[in-house]
Amino acid sequence: MESFSGRVVPGKRLGHTLGFPTANLETDAAPARGVYAVIATTAGGRYRAMMNVGSHPTAPEGPPTIEVYLLDFEGDLYGCEMRVDIVRFLRGERKFESLEALRLQLERDRARTRAVVAL
Repeated sequence: MESFSGRVVPGKRLGHTLGFPTANLETDAAPARGVYAVIATTAGGRYRAMMNVGSHPTAPEGPPTIEVYLLDFEGDLYGCEMRVDIVRFLRGERKFESLEALRLQLERDRARTRAVVAL
């Protein structure tokens, strides 16, 4: 299983507006672009999570990012260290027709993540 760590830094907050708040990671590691099912570990515990690596083509403002959405988590992770263990590649990066189409795909990605990541 491929793993890497990084520090959580502020992002665009687009995921938050879509109902999928993400932790943007500052790291030298960079897996291939796409969406992954992962395990995210912080000082507070281990979580099933989804990770997007790429330039977010549906809303392309800003540089490419590594964003992690922790399932069943609420809280503030800014400044925290996070370890990411990649479980499975879910899909490639792609542009959606709208933010609503992206949100619907994120719901499908979340369901797949729940199905493939066991803690």
